[in-house]
Amino acid sequence: MARLIHVSRPSARPLIIPLFIPHMGCPHRCIFCNQHAITAAANQFPSADRIDRDIGQFLSYPKKERPTTQVSFFGGNFLGLDQPVMLALLAAVTPFIARRLVDGIRFSTRPDTIDRQRLNLLAGFPVAAVELGVQSMDDRVLALSGRGHRAADTESAVRRLKQRGYQVGLQMMVGLPGDDAHGAWLTARRIAALGPDFVRIYPTLVLPGSRLETHYRDGRYRPMSLASCVALVKRLLLFFNARHIPVIRMGLQATDGLHSPDGVIAGPFHPAFGHLVRSEIVRDAISAALVQMGHRPDPLTIVTHPATLARVQGLNKNNLTALKASFGLAAIALIQEPRLAKNQLIVADRCLTLP
Repeated sequence: MARLIHVSRPSARPLIIPLFIPHMGCPHRCIFCNQHAITAAANQFPSADRIDRDIGQFLSYPKKERPTTQVSFFGGNFLGLDQPVMLALLAAVTPFIARRLVDGIRFSTRPDTIDRQRLNLLAGFPVAAVELGVQSMDDRVLALSGRGHRAADTESAVRRLKQRGYQVGLQMMVGLPGDDAHGAWLTARRIAALGPDFVRIYPTLVLPGSRLETHYRDGRYRPMSLASCVALVKRLLLFFNARHIPVIRMGLQATDGLHSPDGVIAGPFHPAFGHLVRSEIVRDAISAALVQMGHRPDPLTIVTHPATLARVQGLNKNNLTALKASFGLAAIALIQEPRLAKNQLIVADRCLTLP
């Protein structure tokens, strides 16, 4: 067996306790948006009692050891909320930080809400991270999506947040109206140049009740296929990985709203979208190694860490099926080895480090 190579592992992600405020604080509704369809949450502000109950419930769950725990406000435009409401939400969470049950607060907001006045309001609260709904860095795509801000607003917002010492997360979308693979790469390059602490990548879905549903039904919008979206996001993930920018999520959370019969009208939704992306990366790495081999043993032996086994197999073991068909293999033997790093594989006698 080949010598194992030590590879440092990334730091663990914080435990996120989500509090949803769908559409709240939004000046208008973007063409793709219907937060109620995503979250199945009512259009009302969470009360202090509800916040106490939700946070307490999450803290009671058994969990693996994590370095930090953060409460996050998702689904709306947090800094667009009326000032008394925003301050009340922050104040409701702050006691958990004072009691050291939670380490900090994060929220998502629009780039054009980041100004000195609002940032000054945050100064008295333990906010750790701010996520910006960037979606695209192409002004034409932003206009077609009804975002109401420009790429320059994102650049300005990131600078201001970094000056205040906040962690900055940037959310991008692929498959927006008027966008294509070239536009996605433009967005990715401009996002990477801003040096975010982390990134999320979301596919554009046609949600019921969104303006995009009308465009889809009358033929003005054609969503990406699942296969093409996975292929594009795979390349984007590798791009950000190479620049040491963590991608903490790919694809929307598979909520009850999205799983309902009419939750998604069309588009590349899959409850395990991120798994599809990472599994395809593993298959590409194995395929590249097999191409380079002068002799391919059959059955082929692949050694993997137990935590990586599912990615090696692929969803419904489609990676194994594809590898057998592509390389004429009769069988593939999988061996689990806990001493192997999670980002390593041994294919025959070759030790691979996954990107």
